[in-house]
Amino acid sequence: MDKWDYIRQYQQAGAYVFMALPNQKYNAVEGGFNNSFADGDELRQWITQHPEYQNGNVGIDLSKSNLVVVDIDKHEQNGMASILAWFKSHNVNPDTLQDTYVEQTPTGGLHAFYLIPSGQDKPKHVINAIKGVDVLSNTAVMTAPSALTGGQYRQITTFDKIKPVPTCVYDLANGLGTDRPSHTYKAKYSLADRWKMTINGFVTGERNNQAMSLAGYLFAIDVTPQDIYDIMQTVNERSNEPLPDHELNTVYMSARRREEKKRARMNDYGRD
Repeated sequence: MDKWDYIRQYQQAGAYVFMALPNQKYNAVEGGFNNSFADGDELRQWITQHPEYQNGNVGIDLSKSNLVVVDIDKHEQNGMASILAWFKSHNVNPDTLQDTYVEQTPTGGLHAFYLIPSGQDKPKHVINAIKGVDVLSNTAVMTAPSALTGGQYRQITTFDKIKPVPTCVYDLANGLGTDRPSHTYKAKYSLADRWKMTINGFVTGERNNQAMSLAGYLFAIDVTPQDIYDIMQTVNERSNEPLPDHELNTVYMSARRREEKKRARMNDYGRD
């Protein structure tokens, strides 16, 4: 596959892709890795305006994407030993890792990617959730086929193996065991919490997360896009400190694109 084949599969899964400078892990344009796009044409247009990134590396902006990554270090710390010991002590099948999309990093570590279902909150972003293992949900992550001086990011499993995030990733981020069945999820905001939002508005300090959670839930239960936007505006107006219009619009469009990508992906998977 060429670079654009990789980018296309990431974006079709709902990821926001950014370009890094050649042989680097960062985007030096103002905004950094937030110069990310879920649409290939928009990314190509950005590259046209910044030609120094034409042959650059590829990364995913996890802060916008419906993805979470378990980052297992094998360079400075033995994260693999840590995660296998954690799995054993919490009765988690170690195949949880190889059953999803996995990449190997240039230093020999592993990145396990998981999808966040629409309307479901992400696991917390935690560095060193256990020794040598990070849960990444609000940062940038480099992806295949990016290359650095020390080596290349490469696929261990194929991207079509990517799975919904299992409960154990939430438990890892929260420092908990796995008391819940593996097919259940613990959302950050309950249905009751979302109803309280509609009455009282979004809470300062959690406005963006709450707005995304509410929008994702409404899309998941098939409320019409216009009604969702109207509801979000009404709830925002009830907040003690409403989000600026442009921020609310960004949250709405992000939730809408995520749902559209999810439904398109489900339709594709349903074909022979």
